[in-house]
Amino acid sequence: MRSQVTRHVLRRPPAARGLATFTSIPTSYFSSPASRPVFRTYPVGCRVARTVQRRSFLKLFEKPPRALKDLEAEPGYETLLTYRAAENNRLRPPSVPDLVNAWRDFFGYKAKHDRVVNSTQAFCAHRVLAYLTRPEVVDEALSIDDIDLAMRCLEKPPRDDPLSHLEFSRALFREIRRRELKIEPGRFHNVTLDYRLKDSQDQSKYLHSLLVALSQYGAALEAKDIFLGTLLDPTETTPTNAKPRRSLLPIIEGLAREGEEQALREIVRESIKAGVPYDVSIHSVMTSFFAQRDNFEEVKFWWTRPIRKGLYPAPHTYYEVLQFALRNDQKEWAMGIYEELIAQVESGAFVDSKPCWDVSFQFAFLLLGKGIDELEHMFNVALERTKDNPKARPNIGSINSLLRCAIDKDDPYMAERFISLSKKLGFKPDLTTYILQLEYRLRAKDDNGAFATYQALRNLETSSKERELPALNKLIRALCVRSRPDYEKILDVTSYLEQRHVTLEPETVVSLCMAFLKNDETYEVIDTLSLHTAHYSIAERQMVRKSFVDYCLDKKNSTARVWDAYALLRQFFPEVENEDRVAIMDAFFDRRRPDMACHVFGHMRSHDNIGHRPTLETYVRCLEGIGRCPDSESLKIIHNMAKMDTTIQLNTKLYNALMIGYIACDAAHRALDFWKEITTSPEGPTYASLEIVFRAYEVQPYGDAPAKELWAKMMKMEVDVPENVYTAYITTLAAHSHVQDVKTLLDDCDTIIGKRPDSLTFGYVYNALPCKEMKDDFESWSQHEYPTHWKALTQKRRRRKDEDGLSQFKISRPWKA
Repeated sequence: MRSQVTRHVLRRPPAARGLATFTSIPTSYFSSPASRPVFRTYPVGCRVARTVQRRSFLKLFEKPPRALKDLEAEPGYETLLTYRAAENNRLRPPSVPDLVNAWRDFFGYKAKHDRVVNSTQAFCAHRVLAYLTRPEVVDEALSIDDIDLAMRCLEKPPRDDPLSHLEFSRALFREIRRRELKIEPGRFHNVTLDYRLKDSQDQSKYLHSLLVALSQYGAALEAKDIFLGTLLDPTETTPTNAKPRRSLLPIIEGLAREGEEQALREIVRESIKAGVPYDVSIHSVMTSFFAQRDNFEEVKFWWTRPIRKGLYPAPHTYYEVLQFALRNDQKEWAMGIYEELIAQVESGAFVDSKPCWDVSFQFAFLLLGKGIDELEHMFNVALERTKDNPKARPNIGSINSLLRCAIDKDDPYMAERFISLSKKLGFKPDLTTYILQLEYRLRAKDDNGAFATYQALRNLETSSKERELPALNKLIRALCVRSRPDYEKILDVTSYLEQRHVTLEPETVVSLCMAFLKNDETYEVIDTLSLHTAHYSIAERQMVRKSFVDYCLDKKNSTARVWDAYALLRQFFPEVENEDRVAIMDAFFDRRRPDMACHVFGHMRSHDNIGHRPTLETYVRCLEGIGRCPDSESLKIIHNMAKMDTTIQLNTKLYNALMIGYIACDAAHRALDFWKEITTSPEGPTYASLEIVFRAYEVQPYGDAPAKELWAKMMKMEVDVPENVYTAYITTLAAHSHVQDVKTLLDDCDTIIGKRPDSLTFGYVYNALPCKEMKDDFESWSQHEYPTHWKALTQKRRRRKDEDGLSQFKISRPWKA
């Protein structure tokens, strides 16, 4: 009969093959070993099968397990990221057709859903563009329409640094221009953009997108120079003369944002010379620019300059001027503007202009200080005078303009009265009303009122174009920062936004995650991170990541919650910097959880990215942590990792750290083996090595003899002894009952190390003495010879009892490799 045992032995590998040398390392750091073979002790035919009774129908009443939401990624973006990773690691990139399809899917999705391209996405797409436009690509993979689609998607500014958008926009336009001018690939990079534009007979129809991008992303001066180069002489009336004019407004707005006053004057002057009319938009930008800088003379000049066709200024320009006048005590000048406006309204010139009526209400409230009754009377007069022109009649928009005034005045009480007035006048609130109501109620810390506004807004059937999203983000953050957050309300708002496929702001995600962690809602944290972090740029992810790191480092949080937060941090943010990982590792050591700290270290050790793996300094820091919080199993794991790590070269500092770990784990004899390695190494011992080996001799049986031998050798070699080494040697003698030698060395301290001993030295010696009689003798001697040091020691430190019932000072001796 064939042996069943032999068959199993020959066909199955040993259970722990490959791990025999490192038996102390958990198998989780390696591939799982084969399961242990099971041998039958009876013939197969004689086995009695027993059926286990199961009432499976009871599972019908069990609650189904919580289903986690999938990590959402935009179409095509994963392929763009794959190319960038391949470029970094010098691997084969995805094929050209795959990249082209990913490009079209990605930017088509962005254009369809009107989503912002974040800075990381713009950077990755820029690298793909450079790859797809190489001279080696014979057939042009991307069409001009594909490139133009990307340019139009970049017109929506990101939340973070727009530098990648700026460079990407330039590259896109250069590629379009290269094709328009029929220049071969690779020969256009050294030619300036301005030269090609001026040298061309006809201007590119795609120039507007470039100018918008330059104006939005901090290069308005460059956009100004290009624009002035495209302006034609006013005597030349060609069809292209009007094409660049629509780009003037974004350029002057960009110059105003950047504070380029001289350039702003120049482009407006040259544009007007070229025949561009001084319209409401230019009037608004110029007047608001100088009003915000409190330049009264310039404000008057641009305000009084006639607008084409005799049009009246824009309502928000009136409001900027009104705010300027209130800030700079120019109420008389503002009163003249108001009286002129009222005269135009009453005479009939502006009677059919609803914006003029709205401005008159704002002036009456802010400038004249009219109350709610007087404003109601003004509304009734306006309604009476415009009854034949429905488009000119005041409506909820007029109330909204007053709500903005109340918000800027920080008067939520008056804002509520304006809401009541709108109801009295029969105005139905619109989306803007609810957004403003949310804003002033949140400012007034009225979270319940703000949530009621959200519920009304949610039931509003209108196309919002995401205008209310900033206010709803503020609402979520306000609900989360409560001392006792109302999680039902929070989930109500987040579910509503989730149904609309909205990406929350990073600050909102931070508030949500911290609130959910406080309530142990781990699944909600996972869902929140899954839905939103995939759409963030590196900078936005860093904001969320930092909040998790800070949470892990906060000593007020429980260890269980910190571990959950770290697990989520590791799962969703594999790019966590090593500095943060090491800080979290140290935090677990401080919490007296060396097992968790070593798990953090192990996760660094097994990271896919070589840059995130531990360095020699990290090994040393981990072993120093084990010295503060001993754990033999963790020490063996870290030591075995160091032996397996081919990037680590054992040196004196790492040997010092290993000595610290083994001394703390009551294995001083093993630490002395490392001391032998140090003494025979080319680098040799350091002062830290000497201190550590003396501390090893302190706990080692009969360690006084080698300690004295080492000390004598140091004296013979005339080694300069630092204070920490001197203290370690004295403490070693004290631990081995050499009290008289300790007293002598303390008296000779000034001669040997050049300074008197401090109070901590007396504490270390006292704690090391092995019996009560010696402690009492040393205490009496210290009180007599060094009363100041002993008094300082007893006042600052509390006494406690050790395991043997001997009194000790509660002081710690730091380990340093």
